[in-house]
Amino acid sequence: MENKVWEEEQNYLQKTLEAIDSRISGLKDNVEKQQKWATELKKQYIRDLREFDEVEFIDNYSKLNELLDFTDDQIVLMQKLRRVRDKPYFGRIDFKAEDDDEPMKLYIGIMSVDNNNRLFVIDWRAPISELFYEAGKGQASYLAPNGEIKGDVLLKRQYDIENAELRNIFDVDLNIFDSFLQEVLARAKGQQLANIASTIQKEQNQIIRNLKDDIIVVQGYAGCGKTTIALHRVAYALYRLPNLSSANVLLFSPNDAFSTYISQVLPELGEENTRNATFPKFIKRFLKTYQAIESGDEFVTRYVMLEEKQRKDIETKLAFSMREKMQTWLDEINANLEFKDGFDVEGQTFDKDSLNKLLKEDFKHAKLKEKALLIVNHICQKCRIDGFDKKEMVIAQVYEKLNSPVRLENLYDKFLKDFKFKSLDIDEKIPFEDAVLMCVLKEMCQNVVIKLDVRHIVLDEAQDYPLIFIDFLLRIFKHATFSIFGDINQKTVFGELNSLQDICNLEIAKGKAKYFELDKTYRSSEEIVEYTSGLVGNPRHNAFRLKNNNPVEEMQIADNNNAIAGQILSILEENIARGATIGIITGDTSVARDIYDELIKVISPEKLTFVKNAYVTAGSQVQVVPVALSKGLEFDTVIAVKKGELFDFDKDNHFMFIATTRAINKLIILKNKQEEEK
Repeated sequence: MENKVWEEEQNYLQKTLEAIDSRISGLKDNVEKQQKWATELKKQYIRDLREFDEVEFIDNYSKLNELLDFTDDQIVLMQKLRRVRDKPYFGRIDFKAEDDDEPMKLYIGIMSVDNNNRLFVIDWRAPISELFYEAGKGQASYLAPNGEIKGDVLLKRQYDIENAELRNIFDVDLNIFDSFLQEVLARAKGQQLANIASTIQKEQNQIIRNLKDDIIVVQGYAGCGKTTIALHRVAYALYRLPNLSSANVLLFSPNDAFSTYISQVLPELGEENTRNATFPKFIKRFLKTYQAIESGDEFVTRYVMLEEKQRKDIETKLAFSMREKMQTWLDEINANLEFKDGFDVEGQTFDKDSLNKLLKEDFKHAKLKEKALLIVNHICQKCRIDGFDKKEMVIAQVYEKLNSPVRLENLYDKFLKDFKFKSLDIDEKIPFEDAVLMCVLKEMCQNVVIKLDVRHIVLDEAQDYPLIFIDFLLRIFKHATFSIFGDINQKTVFGELNSLQDICNLEIAKGKAKYFELDKTYRSSEEIVEYTSGLVGNPRHNAFRLKNNNPVEEMQIADNNNAIAGQILSILEENIARGATIGIITGDTSVARDIYDELIKVISPEKLTFVKNAYVTAGSQVQVVPVALSKGLEFDTVIAVKKGELFDFDKDNHFMFIATTRAINKLIILKNKQEEEK
């Protein structure tokens, strides 16, 4: 790079840093003054409280709240500016619009930076920023709020800025320059997921900025950036849609450890974290139950231990055809629903015939449970009952006199008996497959009202949800838009979802869904990708990273877990010293626990975590993780211990594929001698 260009860019960076410092200083002064003023106002209001009439009090109180809200907004802006100061921008585009005499020099960063009416940095989500991701040098256009703007891209440039220092400059054409991206990826340690705003590729950008389709479904190879793209898509929607806030977005995560892993991405992009749900948390809230719910990883671990007949029952329950069978069964119950007897309420008699007339005529089009609740409301109105306790007594009488159960728990028990499935034990966790069907049944038999104001749903690791459950989510959140991401090669829940494209073919999704495929992987070295692709018979691996001269190592596994821990310890010494994050991934929790118990004797607890269930949050340098909990995570080095029920059961290598694709730079596999000889 020419000295003149380097000097020019150094000067611009310095001016941008000065602008940021000036804004922070000004905001800090304003906040201090406003906080002092608010304190004085509070004192004055307390002192003069008796002299205010009601209107004056409300008016003054409203003004105080407005001041406090404005102060809070300034504090948030100050925090954002401090966060981006180390790297205020990452790109530049010079664009000359057709009607302009001079080109615009636009520096692109995580957030806009302006000072004294001068714009120094433009937000990566602004309409004109799309040129940076989509256009090469030459003729180009972008869609502005007032229409299409045509012109010429004269320059595209990327910057490597760290700790507010310019380290390198890259002039680029169409795609984000490979050398720059290779440098960025080379620094990845796997401790936490990072934002990729500076390296978004064209195919990723098209997904992130797609706000016209209500449902997008993305099939992505391991390491293609699915989760990161999903979070950038959320950040983009929050910026572009005026009525959307973080509180309106619900993200389904595989487990709490994964939630912690991704927790910094949205704040790095200047947005608050969204609402977050795991399968058990969502089900508990939806079913309004105090019973524990089996998580997806617990389910797959249980499934492999079952006999063939039990597995068949589960597969029958989770088949998409079960929805239609359940609906037919429910329609028959609804058609034949009637009162066996009448009853008295508050001195008034409601005879069987009049009650059945309400069922068969007045409320004949209502769902099963809705019919019962409509009759309860009818009785309460006639008897002028409005107290909760008395209404509950009416509900109990209505339910008791009907010839079929309508409460969800009792109705589901009847379903299990009628379909000749085993009854549930009310003292145990609700199994995964039953939790799914209870949700479906609830949606079928009553009008579901979701109290959360959810307008966008992100469903990550979609391959691990049965198609019948995804259909259920689309039905109950019918006014929300969806971003659905997954990888069919990492499917662990046994069901009929053979391709993520099956989601687009659901009746509820037809005409609203768009399907994307991402087959380029950015996570692992080429050696690792070649190995992992072979596990699932996919030679079309498209590894972006180059070979790093770290071939995949296969070692004969020791005879017992204590000895395996010794093998691992010798591998760890070098990797811990160089600051690498290390994932020790096993086939089940018991193997993981034995290895952890040995390692913790010599490794400090600050550096070692045992992710023993879906509720443990990870974050240390070394993590011992059962494979069912490892989805979405990544580590500089992975030691895959091929021992445990899931690895033993897995004939299609889905679990081994999950474990090995967590590795960024180094992959070591401990397996038995017979496998090495195959």
